[in-house]
Amino acid sequence: MSENMLKGLEETIQTAMAEMNVPGAQVAIVQHGEVIYSKAFGYANLEREIPLTPGHILPIGSSSKSFTATAIAMLVHDGKLDLDTPIRTYMSEFELADPVATLQATPRDLLCHRTGLPRHDMMWFNRNDLDRKDLAEHLIRHLPANAPFRSRWQYQNPMYAVLGHLIERVSGLPWERFIEERIFAPLGIQEYSFRIPYPDESGKYASLYTPDGEGVNQENVPLIIDAMGPAGSINLPADELAKWVAFNLNGGQAGGKALLDAALFKELHTPNIPYQLLPFELPERVNAGYALGWMVDYFRGHKVVDHGGNVNGGSAFVSLLPDQGIGCAILTNANSNLFGTALSMEIYDRCLGVDNGKNWFRLCQEGMDSLLTAMKGMLTAIYDTKLENKPYSHALEEYVGEYSHPAYGTIQITLQDDHLHMQFNNNRMEVKHLHYDIFTFELFGGPHPASFATAVDGRIASVSIPFEPTVEPLVFVKK
Repeated sequence: MSENMLKGLEETIQTAMAEMNVPGAQVAIVQHGEVIYSKAFGYANLEREIPLTPGHILPIGSSSKSFTATAIAMLVHDGKLDLDTPIRTYMSEFELADPVATLQATPRDLLCHRTGLPRHDMMWFNRNDLDRKDLAEHLIRHLPANAPFRSRWQYQNPMYAVLGHLIERVSGLPWERFIEERIFAPLGIQEYSFRIPYPDESGKYASLYTPDGEGVNQENVPLIIDAMGPAGSINLPADELAKWVAFNLNGGQAGGKALLDAALFKELHTPNIPYQLLPFELPERVNAGYALGWMVDYFRGHKVVDHGGNVNGGSAFVSLLPDQGIGCAILTNANSNLFGTALSMEIYDRCLGVDNGKNWFRLCQEGMDSLLTAMKGMLTAIYDTKLENKPYSHALEEYVGEYSHPAYGTIQITLQDDHLHMQFNNNRMEVKHLHYDIFTFELFGGPHPASFATAVDGRIASVSIPFEPTVEPLVFVKK
């Protein structure tokens, strides 16, 4: 990429950040193994007006999956794993709700999201006491599937936690230490973490933001996602992430040395199953398939390998245009945005010499706005079902108690000031009556129904909640 191709890029980035409500962004571009562009824009902290610098640490979220996939490939290189041998060969405790998947699921199946399991995000989100070993060896079997094994791609996170535990079982090193020793050290990555401290006394971390209903950015408390770390807990500056981009553009080599053989590296970037992530399509970009911790597309006829990431208040995008030897690492402290996706296409248009390129920022924002509007309508639809003058069947104190699900954990229902309240993991919500024995509560931006059931002895016996909307409501049994 010549200097002429970079002309006006900073102005384009700053305009897009304002239009897409991005407080701060780090952008690093790598070509032929060298960082040819690195800039930080905006603010690390809005309230205190602290400028974002290239040294601030930001979360990369699910872009961490490509590191976990590479760790698995390294163990295959070592002869300790095989991509297509069942997980149970290495971890006999592994069990899924689907007996076929239990016996046949391989590392490849987990890496490319084709086990039949949906997201089940509410099982782990904001659940600080979740243990990775317990999740992998016990809890995972109680998560219902919604599709036959290997029938379709369904993006989710718990299986990457299982892979992280598998790495520890096979190598003897916790996932975090394996990543440090086998990937970060050879690549020279020095500034990183697997958990964001809060409050941050060091000043190294950028604050994270989510806009409220009026579009005003509100600071987020970083999530503790230790158990799900292999799916998304890596934090580092874009300049450090650029070393990962260079490693992948160089065919898996660091410092002139291959960290895994060429055939295995190629597997990481080879599609295994068709996928669809964005709810809208761009004619210039065609989905090829999900590989191993990477998505593979074709942009204007050129192969693109990339993966985004989002955590509470931060979005990331790591992208490669291998045939041109160029890639980028884009980190922001803005929740759920497509700024990185759009900027990568702007960069690639410049690299490919496309003079009449589209405004990818506007197109991506329009697509995201349409998605959010549709989601908001779906979330609030439960209120439209309300039947007037249909009272609950028991005194409110009879709903009080502890309810448990073998994977999702415990719900505590309490009564305060004639109102029910729910404690679920680290979340506390008021529970409001809808009709009959169906109540609602607000969690993560939308309402959820809770349907209480009565046993034959007349007592409240359970509550059913559709935490995972693609399966039957999950039943929490009253203790």
